[in-house]
Amino acid sequence: MTIPVIIDTDPGLGEVGSDIDDGLAIALALASPELEVLGLTVVNGNVDALTGVDVARRLLRRLEREDIPVVLGATAPLTRDMESVRALFAAALPSTNVSSEGRDLEGPTTTQHAADFLSEQVAARPGEVTVVAIGPMTNLALAMERHPAFAQEVKELVLMAGSATTFAQNVTTVGDFNTYVDPEALDVVLRSGAPVRMVGIDQTSRVMLTRDDAARLRRSPSPFGRWAAECADAWIDYLGRAFPARVEHQTACFLHDPLVIAALTHPELLTWEGAEVTVALAEDLTRGLVVADRGLALTRPAASSVQVATDTDVARFGDLFFERISQV
Repeated sequence: MTIPVIIDTDPGLGEVGSDIDDGLAIALALASPELEVLGLTVVNGNVDALTGVDVARRLLRRLEREDIPVVLGATAPLTRDMESVRALFAAALPSTNVSSEGRDLEGPTTTQHAADFLSEQVAARPGEVTVVAIGPMTNLALAMERHPAFAQEVKELVLMAGSATTFAQNVTTVGDFNTYVDPEALDVVLRSGAPVRMVGIDQTSRVMLTRDDAARLRRSPSPFGRWAAECADAWIDYLGRAFPARVEHQTACFLHDPLVIAALTHPELLTWEGAEVTVALAEDLTRGLVVADRGLALTRPAASSVQVATDTDVARFGDLFFERISQV
């Protein structure tokens, strides 16, 4: 029996030279017989939301899945200004900064906002639909604010956010990108009562795609795999220039979001613990800090609805990822 799923995403994998993990996660989901992908909802994040729609459409065309709707969502966080965040990543995504005239905004979608699409799909199949959020949580928070029943009707939210076992060490010392962009949105999600599983950057940073892996993909029979290898090499080239002090970026890039898809199709690849999870909202050095208190979960039963990943079978994930991507 397949799992109906909506992927809430901020994809950059559209051209050589852009961030690749959202796109690889979407490809992995489409290559997974366990999943029925109902749609892609796009949120402001790694790229602006309109660019994300364009990237998602071109990716689906390449994967020959143009039947899947792509729905535009939040173009900004709930409260904060994106300029300071965008400045950190603008140079990383030169190939996706296309003009509005060049964007592919036509396709099998509606004029709905992503928050309304999410709520409508969940309401049509209460207790069945899982939402995988691999970008900032703005669309989810808006769905909950506009449609209060959403949190109770969704089967599960599987999030790429936070860090359960250590500090994030990502955008800031304590904040991962998805949380830092819109911590207020994550706070809404965590307080909603919806069933949540959270895969943090402490786990996703353990799974990487190396230049040797890219060479392996280039030898695969899959045209998508060969193209993904080209994109991976270009992204590793950028990371090596942008972060010369980060040794791991000289020869590899992270597979953050694909691990979140694997957490849904093969949850046994990760170790899960109940936790009470909170996010810091103050405008200071702790903004975006996610605290997963696994000790409190043992004494507060209400906290058990948040399950956090605390370990990953890296080798088995790698086998799964390459087996499926090489056959897309």
